[in-house]
Formats: sequence, structure tokens, C-alpha cells
Amino acid sequence: MPFSFTTALAELPAWLEQPSVSAAVAISVVFGALFVASIYLVSAIFAAPDASVHDRNHPHVVKQRIRGAAIATAVSLGLSALLLRQWGQKGVVASLGLDPARIAPSVLVATVLTATIYLGPLVLDYLDGGVEWASLRRVPETLWNQPLAMRNFVVGPVTEELVFRSSVVSLWAAAGMSANRSIFLSPLIFGLAHIHHAVSQYRDGRPLKFVLFGTTFQFVYTTLFGWFAVALFVRTKSIAGPICAHAFCNYQGLPDFSRAEGHPQYKYLVWLAFGVGLCGFAVLFEPMTREGVFV
Repeated sequence: MPFSFTTALAELPAWLEQPSVSAAVAISVVFGALFVASIYLVSAIFAAPDASVHDRNHPHVVKQRIRGAAIATAVSLGLSALLLRQWGQKGVVASLGLDPARIAPSVLVATVLTATIYLGPLVLDYLDGGVEWASLRRVPETLWNQPLAMRNFVVGPVTEELVFRSSVVSLWAAAGMSANRSIFLSPLIFGLAHIHHAVSQYRDGRPLKFVLFGTTFQFVYTTLFGWFAVALFVRTKSIAGPICAHAFCNYQGLPDFSRAEGHPQYKYLVWLAFGVGLCGFAVLFEPMTREGVFV
């Protein structure tokens, strides 16, 4: 029997028939739980004899988690599209940030802003020898042959942004949540979805204090990034920019200020780059994401 939007909508619970903030938030929490559950469930169903489902960096587990994340993302996007249509949202594709016409400006803005805030680490990369063009040409091969790279720089950014930004924020907006509240509150779900890493760390025998500190730090970091990603999504009206920023941040990681000590002759230049990057980001964000300028 062919799929029918009408039939699917008719089967929705009554409390989901009309847009409401409570329904949008509840569904968002379900999306977050589904995302985490899927990566463990698929890993458990297709388990390898020599790897635990908690061994997140084992090649086999990485591949199964990629499949689980893809399934959760497809379900979340599908349900979001159904709900947006039920709630009378016009232009469901655009509401989800999937309008092809907005990809290029969103990517441009995200790349410039993210590179600006990482100006210090980029200067250090240059001083350390930079990235060779030959290695850049090998990127597709590297991604294909290394599951960790594929997860960190492609699948992770794409699936997480589609679920925690595209699906979640579009529902909150359709339910009447203000843009500012969405920017500051929706990343909490994104942050909470990363707490499951604490279980793996504790199972690996790490001290409880270390696990608690690391988990708290990761929650704060992912929430801070979430604010940036949601703001990009809301203001550029495209999920492409947040995906690009996510991949960029995953590649760079947290800034390592101690690297400046390895270049004493350029120490002041490096610290200046860190300062200029932070100030530049603060100055550039509003005008670059303003409607009618770049987006």
C-alpha cells in the first residue's frame, strides 16, 4: 500500500494535531532519545564479537553507529515534516532549512564566522606547517577508508544538525516559540544527548570525578556550540551553514592555547590572533547574518 500523508496524519495523537510549545518540546526530547538509542541499538543488533557497543572508536561499532544515526535522522526529519504540514506550516522544505537556494550563502557565512573565531588556532596551524594540498586531495579517500574521519567530519555534523537544528528548531518555531528562546533553550537537548558518553568513560575504568568533570565540560561546550549553530540556522534559514560550522569545529577541536609556547618568536602574534578572532566574531556575526546582506 503506497504511503499516504493523509493516512499518516490521521493517526497522529490528538494532542499533536494543533501546534503547541509543549508538544514541540516533547517531540524534540523524543528525537534526542531516539538518536542516542538508535546508535546503541543498531550496534547491539549487529555486534562484533571483539567489540562492545560502548567502544565508540572501534571501526565496526563506528560503522553501526553511523547506520543508527542515519535511521534516527530519517525518522526525525520525516516526523517533523508530517507535523509541520499538520500544523499548517507553509513551505515545509524551507522551514526545515533544506532550501537549495540558501545553501551557498549559509555556507559562506558559517565558514567566515567559524574561521574568524578560530583565527588563533589557524595561525598556529600555519606556523606548524599548515595543511599540504596533497593531503587535501586525499580527503575523499581518507573519509572513505577511515570510519572515524567519516563519523567526525561528515556523518556526525550532518545527522546531528538535521536532528537537533533542522527538526527541533523548525517545530519550535511552528509552535510559536520565539527565535531567541529557541536559540538559548534548544541546544540543551543537544547537550544532554551527549551525556551518554559518560557511561563509556566510566566503564573504561576512569575515576568518577574525572567522568563527572568531563561530562559537565562536554555539556557546556556542546551547548555553547549549539547556541552558535541555532543562531546560524535561524538567521540564514539553512541547515547547510550549521553543518559546515560543525564539521569545522570537529576538525579543529578545542583551542589549545599551550601550542603558542612552541613558537616563542611569534608568541605575541599568536595571542593577537586569538584576540582578534574573538572580537572579529562578535563584530561580524550580526551584519553577516542580517537578512539581505549575505543571506
